[in-house]
Amino acid sequence: MSFITSFLENGPKRIFQPKRAHADGDAILNRLAFLVGCVAIGLPLILLLGSLVLDSCFRDSISHFYYDQLLGPVFVGLLYFIGGFLIAYTGETFVEDTLSTVAGFGAFIVATVPTFHSGCELQKEFLSRVFVEYKVGPPIEAVQAQGQEFFKLFSAASNWHLIAAGILFVFLALYCLFVLKRVIPARHEQNGVLIESKRKRNRLYSYCGLTILACVALLVLKDKVGSDFLNWWNRLNLTFFVEAIALWAFGIAWFAKGRVFSTLNDG
Repeated sequence: MSFITSFLENGPKRIFQPKRAHADGDAILNRLAFLVGCVAIGLPLILLLGSLVLDSCFRDSISHFYYDQLLGPVFVGLLYFIGGFLIAYTGETFVEDTLSTVAGFGAFIVATVPTFHSGCELQKEFLSRVFVEYKVGPPIEAVQAQGQEFFKLFSAASNWHLIAAGILFVFLALYCLFVLKRVIPARHEQNGVLIESKRKRNRLYSYCGLTILACVALLVLKDKVGSDFLNWWNRLNLTFFVEAIALWAFGIAWFAKGRVFSTLNDG
């Protein structure tokens, strides 16, 4: 039990140590962290409420909303905001900067290169954006596509999307578990003992990071169970909700970093 408590509350003291530390009260950084948290928590809610209000298809996953006529641009725009922040974010170490930039480009790829299938296979009729090839002539001719080929940017698009999404989610988890939890003695210790507010924040960061990793593992394992389980999973749109939980965990962690929770702030 003591090992688990130590893991949840403590963080690295030798790696991820800044050469030039930002002030904890940096208002601009805190503001941006708060906005990233808002976007991460708000994205699934906007897509869910939008599909209900517009009476449109509630798609299998967050990524499938790329094909929604109205909510698709919202999905792309908010993901680009997160990616742009991660790239522009000035970390306090070279490793932090590099990882954040890689994750930012991962978010760009997830938003730009869509996943395969419409995400609405259980509905007979729905409105959607599609990819078609047409030939200009008398008359204009659209090339016939087979099955779900209308929902594929290019042959390897789905693989690109999955790899980029994996990189993004794993980074978000590792950032919570290592970077946000780092202990800088000058800031976070008094007489060699971790201050209570940092201990509470690290526990929250640990829960958020472990939640994201659990969601990633669940999304990987669901395809290995069997077709009957997968059909049940898709009927309930569980991929959407698991992805939403991962994003909410990330958003909560960045709320804590943005000093939104007064009980977790340093005195």
